[in-house]
Amino acid sequence: MAKVLFVLLCAVACIFTGCAKESRVEYVEAEINTLRGQVDSLKARVLKIEFENSMNDFFKDLDKFALLTPGADGYSIIQTDVGRMSISLEDVQAYASGTRVRLQFGNLTSATVNGLGAKLDWGRMKEQGGIDKATEKSREVKFTQSLRPGSWTNIQVVLEGVPPAEFGYVRISEVTHTGISMMKN
Repeated sequence: MAKVLFVLLCAVACIFTGCAKESRVEYVEAEINTLRGQVDSLKARVLKIEFENSMNDFFKDLDKFALLTPGADGYSIIQTDVGRMSISLEDVQAYASGTRVRLQFGNLTSATVNGLGAKLDWGRMKEQGGIDKATEKSREVKFTQSLRPGSWTNIQVVLEGVPPAEFGYVRISEVTHTGISMMKN
């Protein structure tokens, strides 16, 4: 009888120990699933924040450059350190191994702007739209013409390496100046 009782107690102890292990495993699996859900939620939040930050960066710098394409009507407004200017692309022509364009700068201020400089990037557009970065060329330019207040100033620029048939865009950025002058009373 003692042997039967001992075997019965051992069997009961084994069952309870097994159940305890099984319930611990179930508990750990439930915790892992909860943590996976939290990680997935955090990943989604991080992606959303990264997207919002990239959009903020994009819109923050949107007025610091003008992207002009041949055939587009109108002008772009660009923020410079002296104020806003309008810029349009006019008269695209073949020139040597590239393209000659006329940039029309509109001085929206009441001061003459001297020593205008800018960074120009130009190249082809992809067939499906968008800038073809592989063909992009870039250079810094200094213009000799002063921009009179409240008026348009035409400036011719040669963009090497892209003939007019392949010319897709010119981007004007980092606009600087060496000084301003105003009328005296």
